[in-house]
Amino acid sequence: MKKLPVLIFLCAIVNYSVYSQAKSEDITNEFFEQYKNSPMEAVDYAFSTNQWFERNMDAVENVKSQLDKVLNLIGEYYGHEIITEKSLGQSLKLVSYLVKYNRQPLRFTFVLYKPKDRWQVQNFLFDDNLGDELKEAGKINNLLLK
Repeated sequence: MKKLPVLIFLCAIVNYSVYSQAKSEDITNEFFEQYKNSPMEAVDYAFSTNQWFERNMDAVENVKSQLDKVLNLIGEYYGHEIITEKSLGQSLKLVSYLVKYNRQPLRFTFVLYKPKDRWQVQNFLFDDNLGDELKEAGKINNLLLK
């Protein structure tokens, strides 16, 4: 009889982990919820959604190290907002966010993949090239208006 509560608890954990990745936005929502308090734990969470990253922990540590260096230079975190979301079919999605900091924004890009019945992070990238891209987009728009 003592095994029943443990079994119920284990079933609840399994159901939660499947449900928590039933929609692609569940991953990014959880990522940014963790990011507020601990950016490195949020990155660990993102990569933990895909079992194949366990085999390439050097790449994960490299991303975390680079992000940590940047975060030490750009000040206080103020939040995030979505830039774009693109899909290829129903199982592959790119979602890009503007991540707001005191000194300058960053862009976080998630490539999410659903191989079977749950979403996982296929790739996570960050950069600070938003200003350059905005200038280039302005040039293109100015040429089209002439």
